[in-house]
Amino acid sequence: MEANKLVFLGSGNMAAAIGRGLAAQHAPFKLGFYDIHKEKADALAAELNAASFADLTQAVQAADMLLLAVKPQAMSGLLADAAGLIRPEQLVLTIAAGLPIAYYEAKLPEVPLVRAMPNTSAQVLAAITGLMAGSLAGAAHKKLAEQVFAAVGETVWIAEKDIHALTAISGSGPAYFYYFTEALAQAGEKLGMDAATSAQLARQTAIGSGQMLLQSPESPETLRVQVTSKGGTTAAALAAFGVDLPELVEKACTACARRSEEMAEEMAD
Repeated sequence: MEANKLVFLGSGNMAAAIGRGLAAQHAPFKLGFYDIHKEKADALAAELNAASFADLTQAVQAADMLLLAVKPQAMSGLLADAAGLIRPEQLVLTIAAGLPIAYYEAKLPEVPLVRAMPNTSAQVLAAITGLMAGSLAGAAHKKLAEQVFAAVGETVWIAEKDIHALTAISGSGPAYFYYFTEALAQAGEKLGMDAATSAQLARQTAIGSGQMLLQSPESPETLRVQVTSKGGTTAAALAAFGVDLPELVEKACTACARRSEEMAEEMAD
C-alpha cells in the first residue's frame, strides 16, 4: 500500500511537532496542512516546505492519509463537514483525546482508522505514542501509522481498553518527572544552595538519568541498585522515601486513569 500524501486537519502544537519530526527525518510523505485559522496552516506549511489548503474539500481530496489534529470538542464539527468527503481508501489517523474508535467508525463506517495518543515529548522527538487499530485497519495501515508517529519517538500498539492506563503512565507521565525535578531543585535550595545552581543540578540529573534509561541494557531496578551502596548516602535518601513511594505512585496513576475514564464519559454524553 502506497500512501505518501499526508494532510493534517488542524495545525496546532501536536500537528506542528509531528510535521517537524517527519520533515527532520525526511520521511517519505508529502505533507499538507489545513486549519480554520488559515494563517496557522500557512505558517506551518511555509516552515516545512509543505502544502497549505484554504478549503477543507481540497485538503481531503489531496490526501492519501488524513491526520485529525483538532481538539476533541471540535471533532464533531470537523467530521460533520468532512465525512462526506473522506474516501474508503484513505487512512484516517486521529490524536484527539477521549474519543473512542467507535465514535469515528460510526461517522466513517467504511474508512480504516488508527487512534493515536502521543505525549508532549513529541516536541523534542522523544515521545511514546500508544496506537490503537480500528476494525478496518490492516497490516499496511498499521505500518503507515507506525511510520508517521515514529517520527516523534517510539510507538506501542495497545488494546483500546488500556487507553486510561496509558494516559496515567505516559500521557500525564511527563508532568510527574517535571514535578519531581522541581521538588529536587527546591530541596537543594533548602540545603543552602543558590536557586540557579540547584535547578541546574536537578535538571541535568534528570536528563542524565533519562539517557541512562535509554542507553543502558539494564532495568531501572538494576540501575537504582548500582547507585545504592549499602549504608551510603543514596541508601539513606531512599530509606527516607520509605516503602510508601510505590503505593503513592500507584495511587496517583489510579487517580489519573479514573479521571481519564470520567472525561471520556463526559464527552460521550
